[in-house]
Amino acid sequence: TKQDQLSAIHFPDVNPSDLPYYGLFSVAAGDFLEIYSVEDYWDCIACSYFIDTAHNIISYLEKIYEILKPGGLWINFGPLLYHFADIPHELSLELSWEDVRSIVLKLGFEILKEEHNCPSPYIQNPNSMMHLNYQCVFLVARKPFPLNST
Repeated sequence: TKQDQLSAIHFPDVNPSDLPYYGLFSVAAGDFLEIYSVEDYWDCIACSYFIDTAHNIISYLEKIYEILKPGGLWINFGPLLYHFADIPHELSLELSWEDVRSIVLKLGFEILKEEHNCPSPYIQNPNSMMHLNYQCVFLVARKPFPLNST
């Protein structure tokens, strides 16, 4: 209805710098491959609707592995939409989940949890006639400790 289209919405408006300090947290705008460059730095990397935004998903997977500390966790949730798939003259490597999973394992990750077909509503008004839902993959993987560490 017209009333639904013009209804107010509310969401928390919180300045992240006002939150209590519990550890290092980062959100940055820019090229993921250039911004995060320090190896073995992060204890956890959480991605939501992110890995398919790469021109080359393999480069994102390699970067995530590179910047995680040994024992660090990578948590991923989202579909594989491949944002550059339909843009002329743009590189877009579009792998199936099976191929992505194979690369994750070849990089050295240990898969701790994997769930398929997780329903995820996306940008919707529950009162609307249109509802968009993705079937997503949820993954928790760990970068292993080196074999010689104790």
